Amino acid sequence: MIREIEETWTQIRQHLSVPDAISARPLSVSGLSEADVLLCITQEGNPGILLRNPGGRASLPKPGCGRLVVKREQLLRDGYQPDDYIRIECLESSLETPFALMASRVVSHLASGETPSKACMDAVLEFRRLLSRNGGLLPSDDEILGLVGELLLLRRLVSAGPHLWQGWNGPLGSARDYSWGTVDIEAKASRMAGDSRLTVNGLDQLETEDGRDLLIHHSILTENPMGTIDAPRLVDEIREQISDPEGFDTSLANAGYLSEQSDLWLEHRFTLHSTNIYRVSEGFPRIRSSDFPDGSLPAGVAKLRYDVLLSNCSDFVLSTAEEEMLFTAVALSVETP
Repeated sequence: MIREIEETWTQIRQHLSVPDAISARPLSVSGLSEADVLLCITQEGNPGILLRNPGGRASLPKPGCGRLVVKREQLLRDGYQPDDYIRIECLESSLETPFALMASRVVSHLASGETPSKACMDAVLEFRRLLSRNGGLLPSDDEILGLVGELLLLRRLVSAGPHLWQGWNGPLGSARDYSWGTVDIEAKASRMAGDSRLTVNGLDQLETEDGRDLLIHHSILTENPMGTIDAPRLVDEIREQISDPEGFDTSLANAGYLSEQSDLWLEHRFTLHSTNIYRVSEGFPRIRSSDFPDGSLPAGVAKLRYDVLLSNCSDFVLSTAEEEMLFTAVALSVETP
């Protein structure tokens, strides 16, 4: 199967007909239709595999390394109606053979009856474990910083209630990093440099909902080889307090963290300078859908990313007493029917 996959990628490259489009060919899989699994070469010349997943909305795994892309997209094939696919793409030419192995594992999972999203989740995890055994790549520096920020929030939460880690949605690509009861929390981390600021991704990230509280847990850190903050240490501290470490490990794997790579993660240590919690309410600096006439980005604008200067957010910072009240309330919401 691996050789067949690699040969198909080679054949596609040799017969590229439209340079600026994805070129794909079906891969024959017993029990699946012709359009269910496609091998492809992207516009950039990268190998990939496409899994037909009409109407699919289940969470997809975070790649866990900077050389893998996993996303949903709609594909229009000649002679077919537009259809929804999951695309897994390898960005590193030196990893093409291991990636072919991963693609073969995706096919095996599909053939065994798994859904496309589950097959993708399992195969990507296996791929990361394969890389870890060979000193493989970690997530990008920004993704490492982001995970440390989320773990700092979880450490605070589990100190209030050991089961509160279960509201962690970040690894699943959810709209909120953390949700429990009527409380939503976005975990943000940034480096100390000039004016303190936090980065907002998308028009809806700071959009509040009726009946729910939205807060931002923001940490400012600096890379420091001798620092006392690192992902393995935070993971160990959290695992010591919770009753379902295996479930936590699964979430960590979906976030790109594997215990087998802890030595590599220890190369990324930080000094924590400050942590503040902000309540997002009326007047908080942000861009909202209501700022646009039709409630959406202007035509032709597909993505929004902006920075908020924290010097303009001092009125929204929770005091130490308010932070304690918040975490106590979250913990009690779990214990109260």
